[in-house]
Amino acid sequence: MSDWLRKRGGSRESKPKSTVLANDSRDLKEKDIEKLILEWLNLLPGCKAWKNKSMGTYDPVRKCFRANHSKFSEKGSSDIIGIWQGKMLCIEVKTKRGTLRPEQKEFLETMGKLGAISLVARCLEDVIDVLCPVPRSVRTAP
Repeated sequence: MSDWLRKRGGSRESKPKSTVLANDSRDLKEKDIEKLILEWLNLLPGCKAWKNKSMGTYDPVRKCFRANHSKFSEKGSSDIIGIWQGKMLCIEVKTKRGTLRPEQKEFLETMGKLGAISLVARCLEDVIDVLCPVPRSVRTAP
């Protein structure tokens, strides 16, 4: 067992298993895709990622979300924020039918220009392809 896995508290078998395989994630809800991505990212050495709560605060009296009107809140900020190998990581999670709002697209473009790894992920494989690319010479033909 590798040292980084031992430090995280045991073997992979002792962790709760996701209810679906990673390659089945194209038909999942957004929150389930987020969970798969966050679980995978936080197993990687040199990575720390978290869910960015950007919806505002739920008001049980009004039964709605109250917008965050702070001048420091960033409209369109990504669902998942983190650090991977010393670089900022911004991941906007969408289902296969989901579309980016203009603010989300602008946020990802701005962060990318500033040096962050920014991407739209519709499944776990999208994140794996960006962070752990397989050289073309190693890929197998379908």
